[in-house]
Amino acid sequence: MTILDSAGRGPAEEGRASGGVGFLAALLLPVLSLLLLPVSGTAQASGPSSDPGAYAHRAATASAAPAAVTLPGQSPDFLFRRPAVSVGVRAGLFQWRAQGQLYDFTVEQFTADRSDFRGGDLGLEVGLWPSDRWGITLGVDGTSTTLNTEHRLWEEVDGTPIFQSTRLRQGPTGSLGVRGYLLPRGEQLSRFAWVPARAAPFVSGGLGFTSYAFEQEGDFVEETDEGTFIFGEQFESRGSSFVSWLGGGAEVSLTPRLALTLEGRYQWGEDDQGGDFRSFEPIDLSGLRLTAGLSVRF
Repeated sequence: MTILDSAGRGPAEEGRASGGVGFLAALLLPVLSLLLLPVSGTAQASGPSSDPGAYAHRAATASAAPAAVTLPGQSPDFLFRRPAVSVGVRAGLFQWRAQGQLYDFTVEQFTADRSDFRGGDLGLEVGLWPSDRWGITLGVDGTSTTLNTEHRLWEEVDGTPIFQSTRLRQGPTGSLGVRGYLLPRGEQLSRFAWVPARAAPFVSGGLGFTSYAFEQEGDFVEETDEGTFIFGEQFESRGSSFVSWLGGGAEVSLTPRLALTLEGRYQWGEDDQGGDFRSFEPIDLSGLRLTAGLSVRF
């Protein structure tokens, strides 16, 4: 008795069908393997790896990248390394101490006070910073003042004042100094990030070399046995001298590269006079310099 399936096939036909399917599977299996092999390889390469060396390589690559990221067009609030050089300009006031025979003569004879011997100061400075706690400064400054005065004791016959002008110049003054910071200028967060301190107070000191000129021009009075005479003349004394100074101040960060520097220095110096004032005592070149400046860090 022959049993037919629902398709009306007998055992012989079913056997032939099974054999055909097996033959077809045996034929297609190698082809499918070749087609699926690249896909399987790609998936395995992008997935987890059992090789410890691969993980070590990825970890080293990730740690070598900077942790801080800035958006395009945005300035970072740090520098990628501690700055080693700064270049700046400064301006301010120089107040001469104005002591000694030359200043005594000027104050006694003419309508001038010692506090009038002050003038504007302009300077340039380059800083070299081997450390966050100290640095070396190279600077050049110049200052001058002009006093227009009258004779205190005498006047013209018609009552007109007797006028004269006193000019005092000091500079260019070259200086070599050392600056020590009471607090660090910044903090090294990593190998790729240096953040400047908001404010860093410092003390400073150094040596310098300056030139100077003292000039008086106008009408002067001479008293002799024959009488008192008024004459016009110009007197001057020029020279150069070493100076020393001590100071202090603070460096205020405006941006990571730009800083505002506020400093006060007291300078000491004097020199033997020549020219028309050679008979006077040495001229006093001491005084107080107060400046504010902007510097760029590199």
